Amino acid sequence: MSIWEEDIEEIQKAFERFRETRTDKHWRAERASDYWVNIGSRGRLEGREFVGVDGSFLTRPLAFSTFYLARAIAIAPSVGSFKSSKSELLETTSDEWARRHAEAVMAYLEVVTASRALEKLTKRGKEPVVLFDGSLSSLIVHKAILHRSPRFPSIADSMCKGLTELAEGGCVVFVAKRSSSSVYGEGRLPDMILFSSMPRGYSKPKTVKIADLYNMREEELESLPLSPKLKIVTTSYVRLSDGGPLLKVEVPGVCSEDEVHDIVAGLSNVSPAGYPVPLLAAHNSAKLRPITLRRALSLLGIRFPSGREALREVLP
Repeated sequence: MSIWEEDIEEIQKAFERFRETRTDKHWRAERASDYWVNIGSRGRLEGREFVGVDGSFLTRPLAFSTFYLARAIAIAPSVGSFKSSKSELLETTSDEWARRHAEAVMAYLEVVTASRALEKLTKRGKEPVVLFDGSLSSLIVHKAILHRSPRFPSIADSMCKGLTELAEGGCVVFVAKRSSSSVYGEGRLPDMILFSSMPRGYSKPKTVKIADLYNMREEELESLPLSPKLKIVTTSYVRLSDGGPLLKVEVPGVCSEDEVHDIVAGLSNVSPAGYPVPLLAAHNSAKLRPITLRRALSLLGIRFPSGREALREVLP
């Protein structure tokens, strides 16, 4: 396989805007510094148990259908792990259709496992902090509105009901590694670029309506069973250790700066390398690899043509 000259030209064009946003370094540094706060004392979440939640899915094309496996895990150090899986043989050969459905199922399973962990810990008199991998606003808009499961659209409603119960029943925090939002950058450049050079610390929180983040009408959220708390997010960008990654933190509802400080300080205590260990553990446990799926099918003696045999290709 080779790289084409046309490929190089198109890649250069694609990154021209990115280079332009990095040229105004003075404005960027000044703007970022105005918002940045050092991580101070340990905060009031000291001693709280952090629960890591994550999920994964894989689809496998067949000549006549599409197969998928989705799963999720919630890991609570004091009570162990909670797991959920779902698999179906879909009556479609559309990869996009199948991925949308599998991703919606995965998101629902994440909420289910988190709820089970929260219920168990609450019965033991604990007040856990539930950590989700990803963005709350993106979860609601993309998985529940824009990219609903074409097979079972109602699964988005079930997920939103579960999220509402979680948010009302405990402290829920979403941690994203990627974001294209420009809440602080005011549309001039993504916040991830604005704060990319900042040291250990966090941005002063901003509270934003999810509808405003995605230029949506608020009526579009009305179709979902969301509590008012889940229609608003408090956002902050954080660097939890020197040299660690820049992360976006979202908390449902309106949070004060003191509350955000407590959350960031608590996250810092469980993130020696800059990323929360509970989320890393959940990611490593939930991640599905092609070889895992192949072994599961092999154990069950299942083998079907994929349709790629005509191209002399073998699926991983």
